[in-house]
Amino acid sequence: MKKIYTGICLLLVAAVSCHKESNKVDNYSYEDSTVFRRAEKNFGEMFKIVWKGLNSNYSLWDYEKENGLDWDEVYDKYYPRFRDLDSLDTVADEDLKKLMEEAFGGLHDGHLAIQMKNYNTGNNIMVLPNTLRTKAERGEEYEIVTGFKPNLSYYAGIPGELLEYKPVTSVTDLETPYKWVESQILALSMKTVLTEEELRLQNTYIELLKDFQDVIHKADAESINRIVFKYAHLGIPGLDYVDQALLDNGIYVNYALFKGNIAYFSFSSFKLSAFLDDDYFKEMWPNASQSSLSHIAKVQEAWNSWFFAIQRLHNEGTLGGVIIDVRTNGGGLINDYQYVMGALLPSGGFSPMNSRFKRGTGRYDYSPVMPQYFQTYPYEHVTVTEPIVVLANCRSVSMAEATSISTKSIDNAVLIGTRTFGGLCSLTANTEYNYNYSGHIGIQGQTPVYCYTPTIASITKDGKFLDGIGITPDIEVKFDNDAWAEGTGPDTQLDRALEYIRTGK
Repeated sequence: MKKIYTGICLLLVAAVSCHKESNKVDNYSYEDSTVFRRAEKNFGEMFKIVWKGLNSNYSLWDYEKENGLDWDEVYDKYYPRFRDLDSLDTVADEDLKKLMEEAFGGLHDGHLAIQMKNYNTGNNIMVLPNTLRTKAERGEEYEIVTGFKPNLSYYAGIPGELLEYKPVTSVTDLETPYKWVESQILALSMKTVLTEEELRLQNTYIELLKDFQDVIHKADAESINRIVFKYAHLGIPGLDYVDQALLDNGIYVNYALFKGNIAYFSFSSFKLSAFLDDDYFKEMWPNASQSSLSHIAKVQEAWNSWFFAIQRLHNEGTLGGVIIDVRTNGGGLINDYQYVMGALLPSGGFSPMNSRFKRGTGRYDYSPVMPQYFQTYPYEHVTVTEPIVVLANCRSVSMAEATSISTKSIDNAVLIGTRTFGGLCSLTANTEYNYNYSGHIGIQGQTPVYCYTPTIASITKDGKFLDGIGITPDIEVKFDNDAWAEGTGPDTQLDRALEYIRTGK
């Protein structure tokens, strides 16, 4: 089954440029013994792979030219500097990273990632040009919303504000056992005298907290399960076995029905197909553990509650509006569109923007511009005519931006928040390289060079590229982090969305 992502890509071939050494067309999609082997311990060759690979496979060269970037000039200026690194006794990671940022930081594709292996240290050094740009431009906002998760706890505490509320706030739920262990340590510390057994237990709990700190932020089932087995004899609530599929595919979800019948839905990434599409489900949840099955059921229940509330309330004529919250959402599967914005639109597909493909090895060999269609919900459902609000911020990327830009083509929809990240181009998996001339250069973690590049260049209906720029909201509202205080206070952007739906302005 072919999976298309706005966050992952393909590559077929990269051809020679004006800086050619021969007329041979090198294949950068997979390990090429003649190309990548030369770069195993040679920074100059690494640079040439990046330069030549992008020269023939990058989708935005006309856009880069409009922004003043001369790719030939980049070669002339930086190839000698990378080549000079090979004459040094050693090269520090930070020095290689700085040079990579100088050489490639001007590129605008929001998904582009360039990685080189520092053969002196054995470390892979990655540069994300648009992340550098966004951090520099957005400053404090970028830092504030990094790691942000929508939290409706404050609204749940206001009598009558939430008519329904189904949060799925954790994946592995290590926080629950962590807090429980903390409470046990506190209770033991309050005692004046500890028995030998209590002292032993206290030391075990302290050791467990240290182990938790080592793995709580890792997406590594093996590390977590080592702790589960090590401390199974303690019977700690919530400390259960997890499988890797849960860590790979688990998501945070919030469904709520606000006062006035405003149906709200947020989710951490576009992986809903793993829960709602039979084909994706079979592929992405092989041999699901009990913890995975529990998480799957909760996500399915939250989405179904949101979707069927919209159907029922619209048919009753009492639906106030819909809020889709994609703040700090990193994107994912294009197939998910049907379960989010596509669940509010008529069946048959929707085109929020245009696109083109790389259709040759020449720098400007592109296909004609054509409508880019996304699948809408194919089964019987209502078309929402009530107000629709999409909430986004500077960490809303990829499919979150496809959802955001849809508001520009829907009369009853608006975008509220701050300008998005600027990574709209679509990508596919590295193994799907049988069409077009764009995509992955090398294999991450295996070849000395790896690049992550778009398959499809996305263009607005009025002919503009927004990669490296982002989508400007219809109503700009900054996020007040001090007021929100991790869910204990009001969410200024959500408040504005509720106000818009309730007042019409």
